[in-house]
Amino acid sequence: MSEQLIDTPVEPAGELRREPAERTAWQAVLWAQRVSWLGAMACALVLELSGLIGQDAGWWRATFVNGLGYVADSLVIWLVLLVLIALTNRVILSLGIVVAFTVVIAVANRVKLGLRSEPIYPSDVDFLKQPKFLATMVAPHMMVVAGIGLAAIVLAAWFLGRRYEPRMVPIWPSHLSLGRQFGAVLVRASVVTLALALLVDTTHFNSPGNPWRGIYEVGDGQKWRYWDQRANYNSNGFVGGFLYNMPTVAMETPEGYSEQTMDALATRYERLAARVNRTRTGSLDDVNVVLVLSESFSDPTRLNGFQLDEDPIPKTRALMEAGTSGTMMPQLLGGGTANMEFEMLTGQSIGLFAPQLSSPYQMLVPGFDQYPSAVGWFGSHGHTPIAVHPYITSFYKRDQVYKVFGFDSFIHDTTMAEQERIDDNEFIDDQSAFDEVRRQIDASASPLMVNLVTMQNHIPVDGNYHDPIGVQGVDGAEADRIGNYARGLAHTDDALADFLQKLKDSDEKTVVVFYGDHLPGIYSSDTIDQNPGLGMYTTPFFLWSSEGTPQKVLPQSSPTQFLPMLYDLANAPIPPYFALLDRLRTKIAALEQGRMLDPTGQQITVDDLDRQGTRILNDARLVQYDFSIGNRYSVDRMWPGSLR
Repeated sequence: MSEQLIDTPVEPAGELRREPAERTAWQAVLWAQRVSWLGAMACALVLELSGLIGQDAGWWRATFVNGLGYVADSLVIWLVLLVLIALTNRVILSLGIVVAFTVVIAVANRVKLGLRSEPIYPSDVDFLKQPKFLATMVAPHMMVVAGIGLAAIVLAAWFLGRRYEPRMVPIWPSHLSLGRQFGAVLVRASVVTLALALLVDTTHFNSPGNPWRGIYEVGDGQKWRYWDQRANYNSNGFVGGFLYNMPTVAMETPEGYSEQTMDALATRYERLAARVNRTRTGSLDDVNVVLVLSESFSDPTRLNGFQLDEDPIPKTRALMEAGTSGTMMPQLLGGGTANMEFEMLTGQSIGLFAPQLSSPYQMLVPGFDQYPSAVGWFGSHGHTPIAVHPYITSFYKRDQVYKVFGFDSFIHDTTMAEQERIDDNEFIDDQSAFDEVRRQIDASASPLMVNLVTMQNHIPVDGNYHDPIGVQGVDGAEADRIGNYARGLAHTDDALADFLQKLKDSDEKTVVVFYGDHLPGIYSSDTIDQNPGLGMYTTPFFLWSSEGTPQKVLPQSSPTQFLPMLYDLANAPIPPYFALLDRLRTKIAALEQGRMLDPTGQQITVDDLDRQGTRILNDARLVQYDFSIGNRYSVDRMWPGSLR
């Protein structure tokens, strides 16, 4: 190129404008390359810091030293910058736009880590369609301030670029020959095409042989920590962790999967179910079945690091001690509600899906017209299936998912008869939710299957109540959060006891499965550190019958086992699918991504299983694949009526 490719200098209008230094075309390109690369590295650094702040030195070393995560992150961002520069012909303006988006993503990541102890995922883009939910997580005035700040960044970049940026080769400059004009367009089009091609390849990150994934896997000890996504992002870089969670096939095809294999498997478990059912004399066909996922319900008195001035759940504790109860192993701390609900309703384990399937409700179920679930199963046995959730219907795409499952009706925040709140809590209280369930039972001539997902104890909990429970051992914001959360639990404790008593006094026969989905993301890192292992991954659950519940302590379990447990309690005949889950429970009592417990509560790995345990786990994997994305060869035999 020659100096003729540079824009003809234009005199500034007034003394205040400083003319950018005149450079040759190559000098301008080299300047753009240096500035854009440094800008990309700075943006990548901001993203890394959003997850690394507060972490120990080992994670900083993993990000910046052990592998190429930080460098690869910078390269991806640089390619985005190159596309913008080629399109706008402005380096600093393009950098300002990328910086603005980087700040948004970094802040969102920091907020989500604080609330749910997990980073943002590609699937979180769905929440952009739910401003009501976002407003509960971040104060509206803060979002306004953030919007003004981001606009200021872009405007400042535009202003600085106009004053100090050297002239780049423009498209269709009138003073150049036609050949040079086409040359300028060709160069910039080539940059856009090449950069976009490389960026598109990142969307296939989980495909075999993907070169981007190969770059991230270079280094000593680099591996994907799918069982702990915060560690996954810290170890492999924010962009690397984000790309790792790009949508992919829900499950790899299990070895030996075929119609013949599934026929043989179905026959085996039909025989097992028949043996079990010979001694089963009970039934749930004329009994109301109520499944209660209690948002963030846990037992804070089990945790180390602080003490409460009073027990927030004395009535629930007494009920559990006198009846059939145990503890559940949640998938996550501070989140994963819809995943626990999915496991409860389908019997399918998140731990058997691909790690990138972070939310079946968002990424899997809506793609089907029907999906095997307890909704269809109970519907085929005379129950009317009803969903109750005192919140917006689109949250985790429940409006779509519940249609696929086959619920007859979905009662939500605007259709509930009662919509009471307690003190300053913005969520509908549990008393209103339980009253809605009773109202539906009383109004129905047929037995109901009710799936209730509550909202009262959802974060944020700051300042929710006028009388938070006193907390000793911690202070400041954490003490306020724990005290308010504990008071919310006390309200749930009272509402639940009232609900069960009224069900017991009713002429209707009802069984209840009650479980907490996860601990809330309200605890400081110091408190979390004082509760290692499963300390932050244990919630209560119990089974209850209006006709009386035997005293029994169940092992720590996953929601996938709750329905088979309920049929055991009722002494009711089971389908072959429940026979498989029952058999699995004798070897693996709880299963989530990265965690597996035996019936004694000890953490184990696949390698610790004996030959029979390995075979049962393989059977469960085959059935889950067949039920979800496979050909559903075995659904009608393993779980008849589950498709509705």
